[in-house]
Amino acid sequence: MSKSSLVKNKLGTILVEEGIITPEQLDYLLKKQRETRRRLGEIAIEEGLASEDEIVKALAKQLKIPFISLENIVIDPEVVKLIPETMAKNLKAIPIVKVEKSITVAMADPTDSEALKEIRFVTGCQVEPVVARAEEIVQAIANYYGTQNKLIDAIEGLTTNGLDAVDEAEEQEIIESQKLSQEAPVVKLVNLIIERAIAKKASDIHVEPRESSLSIRYRIDGVLREEIVIPRMLKAAVVSRLKILAKINIAERRIPQDGRFTVKRNGKKIDLRVSTFPTVHGEKVVMRILERSGTTIALEELGMNPEILHKFSQVLGLSHGIILVTGPTGSGKTTTLYAALNRINDAEKNIVTLEDPVESQIPGINQGHTNPVAGFTFASGLRAILRQDPDIIMVGETRDVETAEIAIQAALTGHLVFTTLHTNDALSSVVRLIDMGIEPFLVASSVSAIVAQRLVRKLCPKCAHKADPTEVYVPETGEARRLEHVLKPVGCDKCSNTGYRGRIGLFELVVLNDEMRRLIVKGGSYQELVAEARRIGYRTMFEDGLDKVEAGITSLEEVMRVTRTVLEDDIFMVEKIKS
Repeated sequence: MSKSSLVKNKLGTILVEEGIITPEQLDYLLKKQRETRRRLGEIAIEEGLASEDEIVKALAKQLKIPFISLENIVIDPEVVKLIPETMAKNLKAIPIVKVEKSITVAMADPTDSEALKEIRFVTGCQVEPVVARAEEIVQAIANYYGTQNKLIDAIEGLTTNGLDAVDEAEEQEIIESQKLSQEAPVVKLVNLIIERAIAKKASDIHVEPRESSLSIRYRIDGVLREEIVIPRMLKAAVVSRLKILAKINIAERRIPQDGRFTVKRNGKKIDLRVSTFPTVHGEKVVMRILERSGTTIALEELGMNPEILHKFSQVLGLSHGIILVTGPTGSGKTTTLYAALNRINDAEKNIVTLEDPVESQIPGINQGHTNPVAGFTFASGLRAILRQDPDIIMVGETRDVETAEIAIQAALTGHLVFTTLHTNDALSSVVRLIDMGIEPFLVASSVSAIVAQRLVRKLCPKCAHKADPTEVYVPETGEARRLEHVLKPVGCDKCSNTGYRGRIGLFELVVLNDEMRRLIVKGGSYQELVAEARRIGYRTMFEDGLDKVEAGITSLEEVMRVTRTVLEDDIFMVEKIKS
């Protein structure tokens, strides 16, 4: 038997030992291999008997070499240069570390002796192979011979005289950074950072100065991930370029500042809200990405369970009252409001919104955005809207008692008002409005319904694996709930090895009835309101999340992450059911 066949047989044996394939399936693969003269791993993937992840890890075990993920590895541009782009693509290999005369290379197939010889010849180094997923290698090649190459060009295209010593003279640093920020390489680099974030569907870009570098992190599906690390010499220039784009005072570095600018990609206009914040290592910049002409999500796509969706749809048919949508920043409140407005939008209604800013434009709706500098606040804007003969009003956020009072006045005079609050759950909104100074009888007579929500990441359908049944204690019912069909995140090429792809909402809905209004007027406690709400069918976001875990949509860990607080750690005890 040849050495090649021996290697493939050993790989097959490992796959059997790991329980990935059966001995009968191995016999089938070996027969297929003899007929086609192809690699056993390739055939196993093609036949659907094993995933690429399983083959790569088995290969690493067989060869006794490390298996690595390239997802979060930042490679030195100088090391990347050691292998030409064409060779890297042909061999599906990329260098990641060089120590003296030894180079570590990530390869999809480290058994390819000819490839190892070729790399050794070109680099003049001893080659230490490690195994990585083919898709990750292809992506890394695209990033480092594309994205990173642009970064190299940006670095090499700059005049760097004195840049490392400018800390001694702040005035000179401002002049230098402003000059650098206008040079083509930095302009290209900043464009690249923004383009890549939009392509990855990030909601925010964090530009964070470190002691010796500038970290670029993207928030994708609600979680921050580091994407690019830029050398220290470009810190000031990149930040200055962003401040210039956002029309922010470039010379002021001691106080936070805000601005915005618009970019165009594939014919679509995208707004970026920019915020700066002074730190010990320089100014941090955060950019919120808002697609101006984004498609509004349908109400049915938000993730509401059938009962909540039915009740909420009925609420949207009201002629007057306040509908509150609550939750922390980034919980999808605006998306829910847009979906609701889109559902009831027709030519017979005058719908007017006041937002900060307008995140997506909806045809047929009059959308306006605040301008506090000019005195156009939520309160003053809401007063103006009432003179526009509106049927339905949407106020982006109720931030103060003045805005709340005008919204209540609008609801009591025959308008349907949508607005948001930052509260942890639906019924806390009642307490919050009263704490703001609103009379309880006004809250009781104006508020019609309250939706509270959070966003959880959805499990990647390609790689999610079955987990053991789990028992979870539900404080609201005082009982444990058994979850039979639980899936856990694993990670694959389709989800960037996070185990999650996309997000979905967790919801709770309270439609106020006469008894709840009576409790509010007489000063009833929060606990009394909850008891009455549960009597008529109210369920918490946590319970909604458990339903989505049971349905295989998300993981229990993800639901726990977004619905519990530190003080509740002891309440939500999770124990594996003893088999």
